[in-house]
Amino acid sequence: MSLHRLGLGDTTILAAAGTNSAMSSVNKFGRNSAVGIATEEEIWDGSAAYVYPATALMTSMSQTTDQVAARGLVIEVQGLDSTWALVVQTKALNAADTTTAVTLDTPLIRVFRMKVLGNVVTTSTIRVHNAAENQDYAIIDTGRNQTQMAIYTVPAGKTAYLTSYYAAVNPATILDPTSMPIRLYARDNANGYAKQIKHSIGLIVGQFQHYFEPHYKFTEKTDIFITATPVGKAADVSAGFDLILIND
Repeated sequence: MSLHRLGLGDTTILAAAGTNSAMSSVNKFGRNSAVGIATEEEIWDGSAAYVYPATALMTSMSQTTDQVAARGLVIEVQGLDSTWALVVQTKALNAADTTTAVTLDTPLIRVFRMKVLGNVVTTSTIRVHNAAENQDYAIIDTGRNQTQMAIYTVPAGKTAYLTSYYAAVNPATILDPTSMPIRLYARDNANGYAKQIKHSIGLIVGQFQHYFEPHYKFTEKTDIFITATPVGKAADVSAGFDLILIND
């Protein structure tokens, strides 16, 4: 089904309802609670610049400190395998000590969401990382039970249409930054391109949302992400975007 046959309201309802097998929706939201001064960082739980691997190095998962109640807790991991195909897999944390890494059934080149599938509130971060455990790619922050990542990669065989994106400076006890560019980027990995800026706005306090009409089109294997660069003070920033996915 092509978008030109449908109006905006029709497409968003069909995508969310899942009644059309060729169409789906994606809501990405993130928070970086400590974006460094004069540092451009992606909006995700890691509170640091995000690292995108060139190969499927996302192989393992563990908790930072052992939480007895979380031993054997099942985690859903959403991402892309080495062929950039969408993979949704579940994996239980180690049953004896949650700090002991477990190996994902499918190594990933990208990960963009993790969720706790159980009635346990986490008291320690849960991480997807490389085999050496020295690079994190997704983090469930304490008490959140789901990642907060304004990061997404279009799976192989799909086209994404970006409907809107937003950002907000969260209230803090410190002074707000004197200025803060918010940038929407895309990286076309299928063609080996470097990241390209797609929209930018300056934000000091408050929030904004920008709508794309017509929707912004992104092809398979494209990374989509939002960054912030505070000037004068560090900042606590939330951001996100909405996509409609269509099968190619």
